[in-house]
Amino acid sequence: MVLSYTGQVIHICCLFSIAAFCLLAGLFLLTARGIPENRRKRLVFIEFFTTLLLASDAFAYIFRGNESRLGWYMVRISNFLVFECNFAGAFLYSCYFISFITPARLSLRTLQTPKEALAQNVPIRFFIIFYCCLLGMVLTIINLFTGAFYFFDESNIYHRSSFYPVSVVLGYLPGLISFTLLIQNKAQIRNEDFVSLLLYITLPLVGAVLILLVYGISWVNIAIGLAAVHVFFASLKKLVLQDTEQNNEELIFKTPTAGVQAIVKIKPISSKKIAYTHFWESFAIVSGGLLFVSIILSISGLSLPEKTIFWDLQPNGNDTSLPVCLTFGRNPEKHWVDEDDPDRIGAQYDGMIYNNMKSTVITDWSFHVGVPEQSSIDPGPWNGIFSLDSEQLNVQKPNKDDAENVHGADFYTVPPHKSLGFGCIMYAPCGYEPKDERITFKYKSLFKPLTNPVFVTGIIVIAVIFVISATITAVEGKLLRMEEENRKLEDTVRERTKELEDEKNRSQGLLLNILPAEIAVRLEMDKNARIADTVDHASVLFTDVVGFTKLTSSLDANTLVGALNALYSRIDERAQREGIEKIKTIGDSYMAASGLFGKTDAKQNALALIKFAKGMLEDLETFNKTNSFKLSMRIGINSGSLIAGVIGKTKFIYDIWGDTVNVASRMESTGKSNEIHVSEVTMNLTKDCITYSAPVEMEIKGKGLMKTYFVC
Repeated sequence: MVLSYTGQVIHICCLFSIAAFCLLAGLFLLTARGIPENRRKRLVFIEFFTTLLLASDAFAYIFRGNESRLGWYMVRISNFLVFECNFAGAFLYSCYFISFITPARLSLRTLQTPKEALAQNVPIRFFIIFYCCLLGMVLTIINLFTGAFYFFDESNIYHRSSFYPVSVVLGYLPGLISFTLLIQNKAQIRNEDFVSLLLYITLPLVGAVLILLVYGISWVNIAIGLAAVHVFFASLKKLVLQDTEQNNEELIFKTPTAGVQAIVKIKPISSKKIAYTHFWESFAIVSGGLLFVSIILSISGLSLPEKTIFWDLQPNGNDTSLPVCLTFGRNPEKHWVDEDDPDRIGAQYDGMIYNNMKSTVITDWSFHVGVPEQSSIDPGPWNGIFSLDSEQLNVQKPNKDDAENVHGADFYTVPPHKSLGFGCIMYAPCGYEPKDERITFKYKSLFKPLTNPVFVTGIIVIAVIFVISATITAVEGKLLRMEEENRKLEDTVRERTKELEDEKNRSQGLLLNILPAEIAVRLEMDKNARIADTVDHASVLFTDVVGFTKLTSSLDANTLVGALNALYSRIDERAQREGIEKIKTIGDSYMAASGLFGKTDAKQNALALIKFAKGMLEDLETFNKTNSFKLSMRIGINSGSLIAGVIGKTKFIYDIWGDTVNVASRMESTGKSNEIHVSEVTMNLTKDCITYSAPVEMEIKGKGLMKTYFVC
């Protein structure tokens, strides 16, 4: 069964409509949330490549047989894109499908490193699919120069070549391989996804069967388009269900009203209402696309391929059962004997072309009939270009630049239900009768949709459907937006609540930056609590940058403060890692302690602080390597009992006091650059683990003569 002209128009409209829907689906998925990122990207590419496939196929049919320069390019580009998009779409589908059975993220690197991909459970059949599709795309490019898959004749008509079955095999093989993977991994895939993936494979196979029944329709490409639409709706349904599940949790506002907490419940948007709105949106999109394409076709018309009609027995007059009828014969009233050759008769031969088609204009035509060898034509034929060639009379429509084109090109076309006459003076043997000869008539035509009542009725119906669906979509969209505003209010409340929680956490974080965690908890429980503790086994550390006053006169403020901040920030991180409590910094001085909170082992507290001091010197060395100026540091440590507490109400601070703290400060001030100076108490606690220098007797302010030590 071959498709009629009207059927061909409907076919092209269907291709454009599905293409438009796939394009909108792809644009929607670009910003969709709720679908895994790798899966969403592949869906977007599937929809866009399907759009390009269907649109290219539609243009290939529109410009088929069009011998203009535009038609020449459009037919070749369109058919090339149809083949390439088929192979690319097959590969993209396999990428989308693989994402359901393996957590590995597929990328260009996956194809470049197959061993790593196989180790991540990417099936080896995925690579077979890739190379099949890649081979098909490469061969399609080669076909441009060799015509191995398809070629075009002089009339710009597409024809299949001897190697066309190879392209069919390469096109269907990825789907069959994917089918085996799909069946094998069915248990890992949800039923809804399984059906969607299965339809993407089986629908093109059904289309291949339909081609055998109705020729001239791109059943396979339409099936691919419908499968892409189904995949989109399946993902949309999943989004709606996820959104509904998330919003089934009622939002509760607790407001103090007369000592009672009022509970307000906001009902989420119904998934049925969302589906209903999407249904009418789809109707509006499809009908709008059909209406747009129909209007374009109505303006431009549809070029139909060239047709050839043969008559072994010429009709007597117009045969209205035929779309086109031709008569050609000798005028019974206008004939005479050739004076130079009595065996020949000169006569006027008249022809008539009858166009019996309702909505199709015959735009170009030619006519061939057998004549005897001794025939000749007198100058002055009308409505055609006549020539004799090896016992055949050839007649064709005058072209734009022909001398015989005296009426204008449109005069020689044949409108629907009209006729065109042509004729010539020819001398032929007496027994010649054109009705006894085989007649060949070739013609090209242009389908004019607006002259077809079925098409006009269809446009009116589509326009009505578009107006109704667009109106319902607008109304439902308005209602949906109102509900969405309520949802936004709900989201705003949640955001504000979260902001309050974040602010609370930030305040707690700032408090922890000022106070130790244990102290912050006590103050949070009781803001008026008095914090004052006696610690028996603590160790205290003081550091000071040597020559800091001199540096302040030689460096600008930004450089100096930046250097101190970089150094002490690194030391702060070390203190946090090693469990040392930073007390404060005063200018270039740094104060820290260990054993303040629950650590009663004096030896371990002292060892921890010495380890921290060594780390400080390492940080100082690293700092000096990366800066243009060098810093040096004195470090002093002492161990013993002290008092710790919080002073103040506004700019409060956690601090420590006592003789232990004072001696630690003296150890720093009497120390040496880049060395750790400790008291005798600290040395006695750690001498089993740390190597010290010989004792150094020093006059310590407020303590007199004391033995002190340097860590070796």
